[in-house]
Amino acid sequence: MKKYLCIYNPQAGGGKAKSHLEEIKSLFVKYELIVDIVFTEYPRHSLEIIKNIDLTLYAGILVAGGDGSFFNVLNGFMALENRADIPFGILPIGTGNSLVREVIDGENPIEDYIKLIKNGKTKAIDIAQVKMKNETFYYANMMGFGFISDVNVTAPKLKMFKAHAYTLGVLYQTIKLNAFDLKMTIDGVVHNMKNVFVIISNSKYTGGNYLIAPKAELNDGKLDLIILNKLSRINLLKTFPKIFDGSHVDTPFVDYIQAKSIKLETNVPKTLSPDGEVYGEFPAEVSCIPAAINLFA
Repeated sequence: MKKYLCIYNPQAGGGKAKSHLEEIKSLFVKYELIVDIVFTEYPRHSLEIIKNIDLTLYAGILVAGGDGSFFNVLNGFMALENRADIPFGILPIGTGNSLVREVIDGENPIEDYIKLIKNGKTKAIDIAQVKMKNETFYYANMMGFGFISDVNVTAPKLKMFKAHAYTLGVLYQTIKLNAFDLKMTIDGVVHNMKNVFVIISNSKYTGGNYLIAPKAELNDGKLDLIILNKLSRINLLKTFPKIFDGSHVDTPFVDYIQAKSIKLETNVPKTLSPDGEVYGEFPAEVSCIPAAINLFA
């Protein structure tokens, strides 16, 4: 009989993930899924769990957490020299849960995602590879830098406000707004600009409900760049609400480009922010890996 590995982040969602444990266990029983649950105990523990476990024993890796939890499990998996051909499932109990909206759009009960695992149907999705000077990492949802990284530093400190944490982070960072010089080589074409932030997205949503990249598809072999150019604080506050419906891409302050590879360079230190984590730095090269992993969907 099939058995699954569930990597469970009890700290996801500001600690609210703990409250879903009994529900998830009972749903595994209800749908007759045999599951080994392994809990993460510290940041990036997933990488060690994946490294030290025999994945050939399992029919799927289930990630119970948010986008950051999936990011860490994905990087543990991609670091393996001989990767098993094994699909991923997502149990969205984190703060943002953006990636999972590409599986089922909207807010759905956990049971709906467990039904997908039980049904066993999968689809291949792209992921992004980020090469830095001394390290390579991967992400499935999005990566930002500039203003967006500053927000991702602030938002976790505001998790007591739940879904409003990102919005409050944006308002706080707007007060400190400043642009920086950026050189991006996009599919071989050099762009020099004065920039506020860039998001390089693989999927449509970020921060849970923000339709940041309305043209993005998880299986189109391309990454979507949302480039916010220099603007005033007032125009930023006017533009920000438009990301709920994706209309920000129609404003004069935003450039939207689809590409397969992007090289990033600045003359000031900049931190990267993949899938809600604060991780990585410039210079970096980002590329799309088509059909890299499979998701229960």
